[in-house]
Amino acid sequence: MIANLIPTLLALALWLYGLYLALTRTKSPTAKAVAVVALLGLFFAFGGVNVTLEPESGGYPYTSKTTRDLPTLKAVEIGLTNAEVFVGRGAGQLFLTYRAKSPAALARMRPVAEIEDGRLRILDDHQPRGTAYRVVLALPASVAARVSVTNGMLKAEDRLKSLAFSATNAEVRLKDYRPTGPTEIHATNGEVSLVGFAPEAPTRINLVNGRVRVRAAMPLRIEAQITNGALQLPGKIVTDPKGRAVSYGPPDAPSLSVSLLNGELDYEEVQR
Repeated sequence: MIANLIPTLLALALWLYGLYLALTRTKSPTAKAVAVVALLGLFFAFGGVNVTLEPESGGYPYTSKTTRDLPTLKAVEIGLTNAEVFVGRGAGQLFLTYRAKSPAALARMRPVAEIEDGRLRILDDHQPRGTAYRVVLALPASVAARVSVTNGMLKAEDRLKSLAFSATNAEVRLKDYRPTGPTEIHATNGEVSLVGFAPEAPTRINLVNGRVRVRAAMPLRIEAQITNGALQLPGKIVTDPKGRAVSYGPPDAPSLSVSLLNGELDYEEVQR
């Protein structure tokens, strides 16, 4: 009990010292930094989050992390800018990392992160400049996820129920992805990559300006419509589809529908 109070008491002491410096109107940059970091220390000490003031790749030297168990989760909704989102199988856990280029920007990060009726929502409509998120979700196979990212990356793997991805200026990478329910991917300016793909339900991809690369672990029924681009299928290359529909594969196989404007679809079946 006493050990748990030590970080809080230290943070409180730092905050009081920072307040004293502010009241004396010091012009020292170091004093201002101490005040900001102290406020962060107080907030995170009470919030149960660790603050790391160490250099990190990607140009975000200030970070804070939190972990939360989600044993009764039913669905996930995420809407973030400058974010990396990873979705995989697990018992139900959230690992959320706040990243910023300054302590002040880190202190202003206040996303909506709530759970109601088994639904997790992580949204940030007023994200400060110079900040980014990293979200790692370990979800049971019964959970459906809806993820929207602007500037960043979306990754998913393993056996999941269903995913709806929306990406702008971002990459979507699905590795060894075996959804039991439908998958929808809407992307603008980026690349969609599905490797080891073995769906049990229909998949739909809409991409504007980019490339769709599929390495299927089983035969799929392809329904593709490409405008201003190229289509590569096993033993067949169409360099100017001109928007016409192209079908390929067994009619009773899980369907993969691709609508592509200004780009390329590269499909191949890789048996393991």
